[in-house]
Amino acid sequence: MHKIQELFDSSKQLNRKIESVVTFGANTTEDLDHEIREYVVTDKLHKNYEDVLLDLQSAFDNSSKEIGIWVSGFYGSGKSSFAKYLGLSFDKSLMIDGVTFGDKLLSRIHDTTITALHHAIINRHNPLVVMIDLSTQSVAGNISTVSDIVYYETLKQLNITKCTDQKVMCFVDMLHSEGKYEEFCRIVKEEKHKDWEVEQCNDLAANMIAASLAPRLLPAYFPDSASFKNIKMNSALNEKERFKRLYQLIKEKTGKDKVIFVLDEVGQYVASNVELILNVQGMMQIFKDEFRGNVWVIATAQQTLTEDNRQAQLNSNELFRLNDRFPIKVDIEANDIKEIITKRLLGKSQEGKEFLVKLFNQNEGILKNNTHLAVQQRSIYNQVLTEQSFADLYPFLPVHIDILLSLLQKLASRTGGVGLRSVIRLIRDILVDNHLADATIGQLAGPEYFYDVLSSDMQKNSAKEIVLAADKAVRMYTGNELAVRICKTIAVMQLLDDFNLSFDNICALLNNKVSETLDRNRVREIIDEISGSNELTLQEVEGKYQFMTNAILGIREERGKIVPREVEKAEVMQDMLKDLLTPAPAVNVYASKTITAGVELTERNRPYTIYNTTSLKMNVRFVNGAHFEETRQQLLTESTRQENMRTLYWLCTLNKDKEALLQEIVKCQNIRNRHQNETNKEIQAYLRAQGDMAEEKKQQLLRALREAQANSEIIFRGSPQQVNADTYKTVALKGIAEKVFEKYPLASANMKSDCVNKLASFGDVTTIPDSLNPFKIIKKNDGTIDAAHPALMEIKDFVTSRSEATGQELMTHFESIPYGWAKDTIRYLVALMLKAGSIQLRVSGKDITVFGESAVAAMGNNNAFGKISISLNTDGTLTVPELLNAAKILMGVLGAPRTAPVKDQIAQAANKRIKYLMTKWNKLVPHFEHLHLAGLHPLNQAIGYANRILESEGGEAAYLLGKDKECEKTFRYAMELVKCNEQAGFLDRFLHMEKLMDEADNLAPNGILDGFRKQVNEVRQVYNGYVANPDLPNIVSDITELSSQLDAYLQQACLEFQTQSNEQLNKKRVAILANPEMEKLKEEQRAQIETQLGELTIESRGSSIDNLRDMLNKFSGFYMPMGAVDVIEGRVKTMAAANAPAVTTVTSSTAGENTEGNDDNPGKGTPTHLHSPSYSSTQLCIKHKITSRAELQEVIDRLTQLLDKVGDNSPVEFIF
Repeated sequence: MHKIQELFDSSKQLNRKIESVVTFGANTTEDLDHEIREYVVTDKLHKNYEDVLLDLQSAFDNSSKEIGIWVSGFYGSGKSSFAKYLGLSFDKSLMIDGVTFGDKLLSRIHDTTITALHHAIINRHNPLVVMIDLSTQSVAGNISTVSDIVYYETLKQLNITKCTDQKVMCFVDMLHSEGKYEEFCRIVKEEKHKDWEVEQCNDLAANMIAASLAPRLLPAYFPDSASFKNIKMNSALNEKERFKRLYQLIKEKTGKDKVIFVLDEVGQYVASNVELILNVQGMMQIFKDEFRGNVWVIATAQQTLTEDNRQAQLNSNELFRLNDRFPIKVDIEANDIKEIITKRLLGKSQEGKEFLVKLFNQNEGILKNNTHLAVQQRSIYNQVLTEQSFADLYPFLPVHIDILLSLLQKLASRTGGVGLRSVIRLIRDILVDNHLADATIGQLAGPEYFYDVLSSDMQKNSAKEIVLAADKAVRMYTGNELAVRICKTIAVMQLLDDFNLSFDNICALLNNKVSETLDRNRVREIIDEISGSNELTLQEVEGKYQFMTNAILGIREERGKIVPREVEKAEVMQDMLKDLLTPAPAVNVYASKTITAGVELTERNRPYTIYNTTSLKMNVRFVNGAHFEETRQQLLTESTRQENMRTLYWLCTLNKDKEALLQEIVKCQNIRNRHQNETNKEIQAYLRAQGDMAEEKKQQLLRALREAQANSEIIFRGSPQQVNADTYKTVALKGIAEKVFEKYPLASANMKSDCVNKLASFGDVTTIPDSLNPFKIIKKNDGTIDAAHPALMEIKDFVTSRSEATGQELMTHFESIPYGWAKDTIRYLVALMLKAGSIQLRVSGKDITVFGESAVAAMGNNNAFGKISISLNTDGTLTVPELLNAAKILMGVLGAPRTAPVKDQIAQAANKRIKYLMTKWNKLVPHFEHLHLAGLHPLNQAIGYANRILESEGGEAAYLLGKDKECEKTFRYAMELVKCNEQAGFLDRFLHMEKLMDEADNLAPNGILDGFRKQVNEVRQVYNGYVANPDLPNIVSDITELSSQLDAYLQQACLEFQTQSNEQLNKKRVAILANPEMEKLKEEQRAQIETQLGELTIESRGSSIDNLRDMLNKFSGFYMPMGAVDVIEGRVKTMAAANAPAVTTVTSSTAGENTEGNDDNPGKGTPTHLHSPSYSSTQLCIKHKITSRAELQEVIDRLTQLLDKVGDNSPVEFIF
């Protein structure tokens, strides 16, 4: 065997027809017959077919709601073949040589179980399959939603309409729905003289016909032609309703109730368009909810839904929204395509396979070593090479197939796959058209072959300039085979962003012989030669080689014309120095203070700030050896000037000229900045390379600067000192800092921020811990403060020099040289001076002389401290006896705990104790004012003194208690008042008597109480005397006795009033019972009156003034008009009158000569003259109010008796 083609199975015809790619549109019998005969079902595909058929059968049988299958795979992997053949296999009418397409497919699968499954689905459910190639929609520029495409493509496949205009298609569907389609066709035929079956194929004509007839046939939807023309498609029908309508049409047209939509390249069509993705999501939700497993969707895509698939080069993060809508996943992997390639094209004869296995075993080590790809982002470029994979894929290596697949995927992502050949077709073209099959055995394929078959595709997208650049190089190096191979390899491989196209990997790709090793030195020479050519654009960018475009040449020319300015170079030097001195130079001095130096760089006599100057400045200069001595002498002089007393000069000698490095760095940076918004990827890569170059040059400069630091001098105040990169700080800077901060040791401890608050918390400073007394200013044996301490004297002198200084001025002064004290330490020292009485504070217009709450608040933090004013305390001091007297009064009179005779201690104790006592004293004042007590004045005096002490936070306590006798007197008086009131409650006695006497004066007049009123007046006279007596503590017992006497008078008055009032009420009760009217009452009426009379009594509820008032009011109420007594007497009269007869004859009289008797004595009368006419009247007394039937009848009977007697001379008179 000599030629590669001799290795292949003789049944494999390399030059046979192999389709470029399987498409949904290739549906002729001849196409399908050829495709299915070439179709290879791998083990993984076999499993995929079985899983999908099982899911479909289960769904159709059980009305499952899972209705989505997602078939994913890289471009050319066979995903479209899988979906296409699966869909077509359910069409029983699709026949090839008398056999259904489904059976043809099953014959390639070779599995009885799958065959049975497939037949069961067709026989039971016979689904309708709608095949839709979305890639053709995308190429046509159609941006319709997927749901629209599914809807209208299905209408076309159902032959409802041949029109492609969606509005017309929807209109025709509405005609069918309304039963007017036949009428529409007839009108078109009769009136338009057109055949609708023909006209509908012309979108423009169909639109015009539909617009003219829509108002006539569907007036409810289209009132006029304009309404049809202007209608928006999304307003015609909502999604759910139109798919329900579509499903109904399918059942009507086909008789089938199971539907499978096969959608090719869904992922490519929707890409990262969220609206399109959401549309698919909504459509799938409708299918799931409305059709319950009767409508399925099989979708293909280059992306998976389970991860961000870098193979797809598209946005899978957005596609992930569809994950739940397609629960069934079919992923076709790279290994499947390798197996298919072997079986369809690269299959070897037995002899050929044995030959290759032997060849591999003889050269395994050298082959693997020569073709190993280093440092790759993706593991597919580093798969293990085995004798099996070598024999199966030769003359290709497994990595070649993976590279080809990645290249196809990359090109497909840019062009949508239009015009691209499948990987199998590419391999066939490389073997046949590029004659690799004619090569001698041992020859390997490589990327240069890939370039030959893909360069035309590369030119169709953004890789065109790469091809032009590579072809130019190929032409220049015609005759140099290795150079040509290098150019082609780099050009095609630079398409893969995730491939590390380093020098080592280029060499690995160029190794095209199984048993030979490439001359790497020759490869390096050629690459350097090509890269160095001004006519070619090959560059190494970020460690990867690639051809640049013509635009890069323009930028390179622009870069060459850049002239760096001095300020730009200085900026680079600043950045370099900052890198060298990060963090800012700092040293620790006196074991507790860190000094950070400001840093300044001088370039060409111009200073540039690196770190802002604080108290110490370091000026850095980098000079060439030739200028070192001149600069040194200059600095020795400058450093002695007064303004430079805090500046140390660091003079560093450069062994390498920094100018060339600075020039290159600035050029790289400038060209990057000028084109920072560039979108061209090649230019972006070039700019990144410029950035890398700038970083490399910076590193070189950094090394040069470090070397200069290693041979340097520090100059300070005219004195030079040899240093290096370490000793400049540890020795020179440290020593200089200690000279600058010579007074720092006076207060070298860094106090904590809460030091003032903690200092205030110690009432007894003899117990203060060492952490709050680091400078031993407080003498712990007696609690005094050493006011002569040097640190305090420095502050005192500063305040004296200004008469008054703010806290901010103190911090600013003592923070800087030569002190360097911490701000918290400065606050602490000032607090000690206030505690010692050396200074006073002024806060918000108020003077503070003691270290109390106000002082602590004003000095509690640096911000507050900065706002106060400090001055020396010039007030006279108290003598020791006066301090002793103040402490004695504080403890003896005011009841404070044991207090040292020290002003600060007295202030704190007095402030605390008086705060407590003030609450008690203030409670007395309102009562004294109300009662007009004569002791109010001294009490208010005591409160006034107390307020003075509190306002000064105890500052005036020592003076007032030690020297002011009136203060002591009023405090004693106030304390006695509090004591008397707490023990005897004299104020409550006063208030009680006042209330009782006022209530007594307001009682209603009554003779019974005349004696009590006299007694109250006597008590009031004595009471008034006590109120006017300021010496209340000495008459407390008299006040108590007078209050008790008044209570006794009240008790006696209550008893006497009850007794005498009840005696008077009893007399009245007897008089009413003796009234003759009582005899006219009935028994129950008498009993009622007696009960009411029994309630006329006065009861006592105690001896209070309220009880007395209640008894008096009740007794008075009995005798008031319409009181209880009047009411009872009135009731007796009313009852007696009510008990009288309804009618009585009051009188009967006679006049004239005749005599008539009255009714009671007829015939008897007074004699009259015989001849005179008689006259008599009858007087009847009738009750005003008749309340019973019997009484009314009685009146009627009496009047009836008088009917015969009444006349002119015998009238009846009524008395009511």
